[in-house]
Amino acid sequence: MVQRLPLKLSLGFIFLFELIFFACSDSNVVIDDTSSFPESGWIQKQPVRFNVEVADSVGSYVAYVVVRQNNAYPFYNLYFSPSILDAKGTTIQKGLAEAILYDPKTGKPKGAGFGDIYEKKFLVYPNLKFPKPGKYQIQVAQSMRVDTLAGMVSFGLIVEKNERK
Repeated sequence: MVQRLPLKLSLGFIFLFELIFFACSDSNVVIDDTSSFPESGWIQKQPVRFNVEVADSVGSYVAYVVVRQNNAYPFYNLYFSPSILDAKGTTIQKGLAEAILYDPKTGKPKGAGFGDIYEKKFLVYPNLKFPKPGKYQIQVAQSMRVDTLAGMVSFGLIVEKNERK
């Protein structure tokens, strides 16, 4: 006959395993954040903003974006403009990037999907350097030729310490 653990002891083991799991998270990750859009989509004049705290200005960082869209997205690609601002709001770096979300010939979505929502991670900055330690903001604006980009579900940013020096 199988003997069961008391409820309080079982909950204690679950809590302990969760604590160990979260304590073992990747210490190289500086930020892993996602911003969701309203059902109407991503409005061009409303960039997504992420606050980043940089402790080490000597090392370099790798930055990825994670794009999540649904089948209502009308294009095969996404142009977006990432900007890095210092604590005073001064732009220290600005760029233009392209993410290919669907195969242009077949229309097959790239990345992982569940239902009609697809997610893909793109490398934006392979060797990002900050001039000094402190608070920064990374803004990302959609640069498509429409005011509201339908079908966009969310946009995320992952910044990690660069292990390759």
